[in-house]
Amino acid sequence: MKGVILAGGTGTRLFPSTKVVNKHLLPVYDRPMIYYPIETLTKSGITDILIVSSRENMAQFMELLGSGSEVGASITYRVQEGASGIAQALSLAEYFVAGDKFALILGDNIFTENFSDEVRSFESGARVFLKEVSDPRRFGVAEISGKKVISLEEKPIRPKSSYAVTGLYFYDSHAFEFLKKLTPSERGELEITDLNICYMDSGLLSACFLKGAWADAGTHDSILEASIMLRNTAKPEALKADNIGIGIPEVTVGILAYQTPSYNCEKYLTACFDSLIRQDYANVRIIVLDNGSEDVTFLEQFKSRYPEITFLKSEKNLGFGGGHNYIIRQSDSPFYTALNFDMLFEPDFISKLMSGILSAHDLGSVTGKLKRWDFSLFEKAKKENNQHETGKTNFIDSVGLRIRTSHRFEDRGQGEVDYGQYNEREEIFGASGAAALYRRVALDNVAFVNDKGEKEYFDELFFMYKEDIDLAYRLQWAGWRSRYIPDAIAYHDRTVSQKGSGLWNIVKNRSHKSRHVNEWSFVNQEIILRKHFLDQNFSSQVKAATRWYNFKSFVYILLFEPHLLRQYRRLSDMSDQIEKRVVRMPRQTSIARIESLMED
Repeated sequence: MKGVILAGGTGTRLFPSTKVVNKHLLPVYDRPMIYYPIETLTKSGITDILIVSSRENMAQFMELLGSGSEVGASITYRVQEGASGIAQALSLAEYFVAGDKFALILGDNIFTENFSDEVRSFESGARVFLKEVSDPRRFGVAEISGKKVISLEEKPIRPKSSYAVTGLYFYDSHAFEFLKKLTPSERGELEITDLNICYMDSGLLSACFLKGAWADAGTHDSILEASIMLRNTAKPEALKADNIGIGIPEVTVGILAYQTPSYNCEKYLTACFDSLIRQDYANVRIIVLDNGSEDVTFLEQFKSRYPEITFLKSEKNLGFGGGHNYIIRQSDSPFYTALNFDMLFEPDFISKLMSGILSAHDLGSVTGKLKRWDFSLFEKAKKENNQHETGKTNFIDSVGLRIRTSHRFEDRGQGEVDYGQYNEREEIFGASGAAALYRRVALDNVAFVNDKGEKEYFDELFFMYKEDIDLAYRLQWAGWRSRYIPDAIAYHDRTVSQKGSGLWNIVKNRSHKSRHVNEWSFVNQEIILRKHFLDQNFSSQVKAATRWYNFKSFVYILLFEPHLLRQYRRLSDMSDQIEKRVVRMPRQTSIARIESLMED
């Protein structure tokens, strides 16, 4: 397979930087932009490369790259006279390709992954490489069925999917036959989308999803974002505390503390705070909110011991969501981490999460590998002055949230022994609220503005329990993906955890929880369904599974917890508020995408 890089254009969006130099020669992180598409091709096994650019810039490319030997390639050059579109520039590659298959890459597109497997498997037709994005209206958008592309639109007002077509394409030699049949668009150019439509109409256009990061470095902002992305991908240690500087975004860490005569939060805080102030991430702001504790002075002792931490006070218990919303409103950090107080964090926990979320611009949340913290062992060791026993275990507490086709939600991996089965980064439905890192722009995107004019990032109809599930669902609807980062490790002393998934196990699990907790859990599950389960639009499989699960739940309530039936009155009183939230909820993602995240 051969490679073609298109590096022409006038670079008007980058003026005046491009007044005397081609935009593909501008620096991105530590190299000229053109080096990145060359590296993408050579790492994928493509070393015979053609660069197409304008007459006035060709000498600069030749002086920089020469024969290509220094970058591990054999480079040929071809001049494009005038600006007549990407497809017209591609037509100049016909003699270079000489009947072979080829990869076309736009010179301002930067990829971080290796495509050698795709190169080896590609035989004929054409292939586009897609990335799910939060604002598909800015891109060419593909609609797919299986691996086949069934529709293509350029910057649609109402996108049919959230799958952006990136600047990497594979073609067989028939591309040049199709190119000769194209007519100029309204812009007077031959469009690459029209070439792809020719293949699509012939049933020969397939799609492949990117696994790594991608940037389209066509503006000053996107060049800056691409530089930060590349730096953080290549050198994640740059996020650590001894490297603070430009490009290290601030993270606000929010923790809710609650002390009553019957509940001792205080016992966890020294260990939790110590592990937080030892984080190696360079730019952390820690805020602790006393969330309506009955002991109003219990945090006073920590203020002098931890001057690095900001302590706030709420006179009443705002609940989990309300408490975190209060903290978020006090901060303008571009990232927010919601953490439980009954946790212990490895020193690189936040830096690993940040490295993960910065790897793709459409990630709205990430979470790490949460393991069980045996706090009783930790307390015993502390009394015995045993500094070697930390209470850390190898049992998994959560590796992200799972959604079932029945709309039952679970913490993935909970209770399992960690033998490496969750050691790969992967897409998940959402992040556990015990330890979740959110992108602030994503939170702002899905926030509900209440009657007071305040943004509710977590829905405050959920006083406690399942608000993280609701937020995960809203982020997914708005096109913000979630990812699990396995090397970000923390430990959690979860007081009550799910054990087993059968009916009898559910009964036993609920019997260990207080009546109020079970009421909140029931009501909040109903709110989630009324906000997100659009019954008429989901597939028959999801409808049937959800209805069956609801029926079993109702039978369970009749038999074991009939007092919950009174909560239907409470739900009725909430109906107007629920409806307001449904109407204002942004929906950029298809139901097919949501269902792709579901497990049986």
